[in-house]
Amino acid sequence: MNFRMFFALIAALVGLAAFCVSASAATVAHTSTSLNVRSGPGAHYARIATLPAGQRVTLYHCEGSWCSIRAAGIHGWASASYLERSHVVRPVIVQPQIVIRPPYYHPHRPYRPRPPKPHKPQCKIAPGFPCK
Repeated sequence: MNFRMFFALIAALVGLAAFCVSASAATVAHTSTSLNVRSGPGAHYARIATLPAGQRVTLYHCEGSWCSIRAAGIHGWASASYLERSHVVRPVIVQPQIVIRPPYYHPHRPYRPRPPKPHKPQCKIAPGFPCK
């Protein structure tokens, strides 16, 4: 009898520890499509609300393929197949490398600026007549 009581006590402690860890460890997820939030873990429960695709939700725990969620002040159950768990990834900031090019230099052809193009006067005379 003592062995059974000891085993039951160990099982209860393990279950209690797992419950405490899962209750305190809420994760963040996003809906992958517009998603119905239901009053219980199943499609036969009443629909409470519909969340749009990309809505951020907080996952509390899952039973089978249904998860207890809270989003936008709504608490209910949603299908786990339409929830994507997200990890917060901070972007890596890379400092830009600034390259300053030296002036043009070729040992056999030194840089010479191009001469300006001659300015042609604009004629306001009728077509076919030369400008003076």
